[in-house]
Amino acid sequence: MKPDTILKSTLDDWADEARVPHGLADRALRRGTRRRSVKFALFGGTGALLAGATAAVLVAGGVTGGAPDRQEVAFEPVSLSSDTSLRTDLGSAFPQRLVAAGHTAVAAYYTHNAPMGAETGTIRRTWHLYNPSTGVYEQAPWAYLSVAPGMQRAAVLQGPLPARRVGVLDMKTRKVTHWIPVDHPVGGLAWSPDGRRLLLTSYSSNPDALGRSPGTSPRTGYYVAGSAKKPGAFHPLPASKDNPNHRQDLGWSRDGKLIWAPTATVPTKVFYDLDGRRRPAPAHEADDMEAAGLSPDGTLRAVFGPRPGPSITITKADGGRKVASFPVQQALAWADNGRLFAIGCDVKKCARKDEFRNRLLLVDLKGKITPLTGYQRSDKAGAWTPVFTHR
Repeated sequence: MKPDTILKSTLDDWADEARVPHGLADRALRRGTRRRSVKFALFGGTGALLAGATAAVLVAGGVTGGAPDRQEVAFEPVSLSSDTSLRTDLGSAFPQRLVAAGHTAVAAYYTHNAPMGAETGTIRRTWHLYNPSTGVYEQAPWAYLSVAPGMQRAAVLQGPLPARRVGVLDMKTRKVTHWIPVDHPVGGLAWSPDGRRLLLTSYSSNPDALGRSPGTSPRTGYYVAGSAKKPGAFHPLPASKDNPNHRQDLGWSRDGKLIWAPTATVPTKVFYDLDGRRRPAPAHEADDMEAAGLSPDGTLRAVFGPRPGPSITITKADGGRKVASFPVQQALAWADNGRLFAIGCDVKKCARKDEFRNRLLLVDLKGKITPLTGYQRSDKAGAWTPVFTHR
């Protein structure tokens, strides 16, 4: 077997082991329901590969295969950490030091100016991006960003949104190494699970401007960039009129072969190939109401309930048999096959006015709950939203 074939086969095996789904990010920003007690973000390219030691993903050519254009600059190889240690910052409502467990970490987080249920104005995010050199989160000047697997590189957008170019940022130096110009301005970003490609969602106007009528999202289409210099071909894909959310960013399937658009109902995702042709949903990837989605091995899923809660139940993806139940409010991401990142309030006080006083937790299938951060008020302007990435 040729070396490149062996490498591809190995990476494909790793890619099946750990995923964190992209999307569902800002649905809560326009809805004041008690169910949506915290806003969360899970940006694409998170949790693509597992490795016992640092692994390199070699990038060659454009998105659709073949020899690369000489003017293109392929994305640099992705190196993943073998560190799976538990990292917490219990003394801070807003994390200062790295928060991580298993193969997943909070690579960045943002605060925003809009309280839960806001209907007017424009959502503005203040980002804090992890710095691998210092080991702390540092405020970043970008309007929007996505962190690639390995937490060494980020894609960034300057405000105001949508932006006419996309920056490729070195997270250690904090410098943009390349700019990708686009003809159709971009408002959303998502790295592929293997870090080789970048999905750019384009908008005709700011997707975070509130006050529009339902069904009037300004999404226009997308690019799939395989180069740090060129965005590739533009593909028109207007927003769904049945989805009331203005921001309707596109995301990646778990294997990175398809992309999806969010809905506001079940199924939660509509899938397309990279050229925009409608495709059937991969098994169990379009019926997840919790942001965590499927476990890395694809056998488990998190569902809300039973009521009155707070409660999240873990079931078998095939058949729905109950595996575990936790007194938490939301399941955000899988750390590994047996643990999840979740949001939870103090169970003894988690009713009415105190349900929005919550913090980031780690829960395992045996029922152990480990706090990861201090408490915050998630319903207030300035609340922080974690962004998870394979570390």
